[in-house]
Amino acid sequence: MNQRVYVWVLTLAFLGAASASFGQAPQSGPAAGYNVRQGAVAELKEAQNELVSLAQAMPADKYTWRPAEGVRSVAEVYLHICAGNFYLTALAGAPAKSGFQFQGYEKSTTDKAEIIDRLNECFQFAENGIANLSDADLVKPTKWPSYPTVGDVVLHIVAHTHEHLGQSIAYARMNGIVPPWSAAQQQRMTQTPRPSHN
Repeated sequence: MNQRVYVWVLTLAFLGAASASFGQAPQSGPAAGYNVRQGAVAELKEAQNELVSLAQAMPADKYTWRPAEGVRSVAEVYLHICAGNFYLTALAGAPAKSGFQFQGYEKSTTDKAEIIDRLNECFQFAENGIANLSDADLVKPTKWPSYPTVGDVVLHIVAHTHEHLGQSIAYARMNGIVPPWSAAQQQRMTQTPRPSHN
C-alpha cells in the first residue's frame, strides 16, 4: 500500500474510533478503552517529525516556491500549519499563545530557520494543550458549528496537520526533494542483502 494512503487509512481509523466517544458521557478506568488524547498526541508527534525533516530538507531558496499563482507557497503552507495548531488548540481550551495573531501569520516570514523553529513550537503547543485536556473537556461545546465539541476540534487538528503534510510532500516531490524518511527507507532496502536461492 502507498505510504501516504496507509497513513490516511490509519488516520481515518483513528478518527472513526475516537469520534464514537465524543457524544457520550466521559468514562474512567479500564472500561474507558482507547485514550483519544494520547492517540492525538502520538499522531501529531509523527507529523511533527516528518514535517520538520521535510522543512529541513527543502532548500531555503524554495521556500517562496508555489505550484501556481494564488496557491500557498512552501513557507505559507508550513506557517498555515503553525497557525492552525496555535489557533485550534486555543479553541479547544488551551491558554492562547502569547502574541499570536492569526491574521497575516502565513505571510509573516520566509526565513527557513525561523519557520522550522515555529513548526517545532506549534507542535509542542498543540501536543501539550491536548495532553492536558480531561475526559470532561472533550465533550464541552465550542462556538464553532462545524466542530461542536472540544473532541471534534482535537480530531480536526490531527486531520488538518496530516492534510497539509501530504501537500508539503507533494511540494517537495515537485522540486525533486525525496522525503527524508522515504530516502532512509530506500537506502535500507538497497543495503539489505538479498537471500540466495542456491
